[in-house]
Amino acid sequence: MKQSPQKKRRWPKLYFGFPIADVDVGDNDLDHAKNASESRPKERGIALLIAIMIVSIMMLFTSDLILSSRVNVTLANQVKDNVKAEYMVKSGANIATLLLSADWAYKLFMAQQDPKSQLSTGIGDIWTVMNGLPLGGETAEMMEGFQKEFNLNSVMDGDVLAKLKEFDGMFTINVSDESQRINVNNCFSGKCSQVMLMLEALFSCPAEKQFLEQKKLNPREMAFRIKDYIKKDPKADEASGFNDKNEPYQRRQPKQMAKAAPLDSIEELRMVEGWDAEMQAIFGPYLTAYPFQHGSTDNNNFQLNINTAQRGLLQCLFPETRGDCAEKVALAIKKRDEDFTLLSQPGEKMADTLRNLLCYAGGDNNGNTGEATNRGAWFKQYSMTYRIEVEGSVGGSTKKLIAVIERVMPDQKKSDRLAYRLLYWKMI
Repeated sequence: MKQSPQKKRRWPKLYFGFPIADVDVGDNDLDHAKNASESRPKERGIALLIAIMIVSIMMLFTSDLILSSRVNVTLANQVKDNVKAEYMVKSGANIATLLLSADWAYKLFMAQQDPKSQLSTGIGDIWTVMNGLPLGGETAEMMEGFQKEFNLNSVMDGDVLAKLKEFDGMFTINVSDESQRINVNNCFSGKCSQVMLMLEALFSCPAEKQFLEQKKLNPREMAFRIKDYIKKDPKADEASGFNDKNEPYQRRQPKQMAKAAPLDSIEELRMVEGWDAEMQAIFGPYLTAYPFQHGSTDNNNFQLNINTAQRGLLQCLFPETRGDCAEKVALAIKKRDEDFTLLSQPGEKMADTLRNLLCYAGGDNNGNTGEATNRGAWFKQYSMTYRIEVEGSVGGSTKKLIAVIERVMPDQKKSDRLAYRLLYWKMI
């Protein structure tokens, strides 16, 4: 009987464990292929490993791409918010300058109507109307509702609120009188002796004096160190505790010298020997470096505005305000701050104001009388220099702008168009 031919089976040809072609094989060949495949165990799963590796690399690459994109988007948004916040606070500074200019124009107009009237500045003036009021897109709807509630549409431009809604964030304006602070730059030129008396009185307040004693300083010594650092005279004052005004600064590394020039900002007091960050935080709000003298003969830049002076400073300058007098002073200042009244009315003599309000009869804190120690000469009723602080926030970005401007009378001969002079500008 004729034997049928051996049936061939199809078995894929392998290359490193990967099938590459189908071939016809017999039983012998099938057994041989199985044995060959079993003899190469390391070649099994290579394709799967390569596939897993490729997929893993692609996932890592994709994750990195997504992360980089998110970081770039976040940075772009932050830059955008920073720019918006910066221009927002600049807009706030322009608004504050406009209010100060409008107030100045109003006062000049009133002076023309009544030449005998005297200038006076208080916290109820035009430049204070927007202090602390949040402005921006987030408050525009509230202001619009306020406008409709009180039927102010006829006197207010609705387009202003429409433009205000375009602001993403909001900003606040705070304008303060710079003449409520002691101007230390008068120790370069001006009545430095009066400034020294005010500084010594400020440093001699009970709590402040105790603070200085902890730092092994006394009020008079600290006041004269500031004077020696600013004044042009190369000699040191004995009250400063040094024989040479440059002595404490020559011990530093690198060696330094006293500035012998006006301070550019009150932060420069950190350079004065013994003055540190704590003293700056405590006494800084009561001190200023503005206005400069500008080479003028006006020696009234050292005077404080009695109508805006801070209560803490007044208490230090007039320690005799105790008992019933202290209560009277507190009520008068509270009324000034809440009802926007003036402590000293236009035309009122400063001596009468200090006697009636602060129980001051004349002389210094030690009972010495005379023009040189007359604290009535420390005050005036008006101001020409103002500090503008604007803080704006957009998204997660916040900017703060600090500017100091001085109101001036435009000189027509010089074709002056501005009624103010910029003294200081800082963006934080």
